[in-house]
Amino acid sequence: MGSTSSLILLTEDILDEYSMLTYLSKSEILNLCKTFTNFGPENVQNRNYRYSISQVEEAFPQLKYNPFKDRIYKVFSSEKDNKLSFEDILDLCSVMSQKCPDKVKAAWAFRIFDYDEDGAVGEKDLMMVMDKLTDAQNSGNSVDRADQSHIIQVLLKEMDLEANGTIGQLEFQHAVGKMSEFPHSFRFTF
Repeated sequence: MGSTSSLILLTEDILDEYSMLTYLSKSEILNLCKTFTNFGPENVQNRNYRYSISQVEEAFPQLKYNPFKDRIYKVFSSEKDNKLSFEDILDLCSVMSQKCPDKVKAAWAFRIFDYDEDGAVGEKDLMMVMDKLTDAQNSGNSVDRADQSHIIQVLLKEMDLEANGTIGQLEFQHAVGKMSEFPHSFRFTF
């Protein structure tokens, strides 16, 4: 680790642990440390430091324009405070990495789409997803509620294998497992 270790304060043991617990290589973890050291070395020295959303977006500009960024921050924030610790950032980058298995990506995507956090993706959750995808609040390109209801009913008919009116995590994973483009749309480079 050389001179980098004085800035990052990651011991070889911690680096080994992070690389075993994530889908990231040691070099990717060190690069992330260097990136976040730019926001103040004292912050990286304290692994419990919580980075603001603006700092995270400065490091990962692709998140700034993601329609689901608010949910991503909420889901990956271990303290649910719209801030991310270095370990939260490692979790996020691990899931968004190319090496992350599709089933793991699907499990996290499910959590992001479960807006009401009731353990199922229901009609209201799907309406929120559609609103985010069409940028209804900012562009005026919303899908009217009747069309949304029709789309939701089609989705539920295809994905709701238990016919209980919602999509559970396993049903969601099964459905996105059939979508070849899903793993490519749920990743970014860092």
